[in-house]
Amino acid sequence: MCDNESKIQWSRFISGDSKAYGWLYNKYIQSLYRYGLHFTPDGEAVKDCIHDVFTNLYRNRQKLVVPANVKVYLFVSLKNSLLRYLANNYMYTHGETDDAPFLLEPAVEDEYIDNEQLVRREKIIEKMLSVLSPRQKEIVYYRFIQELQWDEVCKLMELNYQSAQNLLQRALRKIRENFDIETLDI
Repeated sequence: MCDNESKIQWSRFISGDSKAYGWLYNKYIQSLYRYGLHFTPDGEAVKDCIHDVFTNLYRNRQKLVVPANVKVYLFVSLKNSLLRYLANNYMYTHGETDDAPFLLEPAVEDEYIDNEQLVRREKIIEKMLSVLSPRQKEIVYYRFIQELQWDEVCKLMELNYQSAQNLLQRALRKIRENFDIETLDI
């Protein structure tokens, strides 16, 4: 999952290469925006928080090191920025990460899928995910949709390995308890 080109560009960026900074922005802007919409449907707030992330990166570039995974680093930065924004706007209680919103509605571009079977599958999956808490949705998203490694999931969610495993197992158990998986035609 690690992108060597991103690490190379990051290294150039912290050395003062403004083209590398632009490359990183262009490479990750869309995935960061889509990721941010999982915390709030307010696209302008997401854009503002992404702007804050990249502004802070630029401002602090001399202090930065090359992260193990650039995407995870940026996701963590954006998540922290969004949670601060949401807490400052009283949309959730700061520090209560179990109460922090995490939405798994299909993205706007997914709404235009014309294949009936895919639409039906998405509705089934959406219904299955509706029984999960925001935190459970978040771990399912990271592990199965973003296909992140456990150490990356733990870093994003600020959990130790065992707690992350337990959270995912509880989410999967909750889905199994509410749905007969064998009878679903997914």
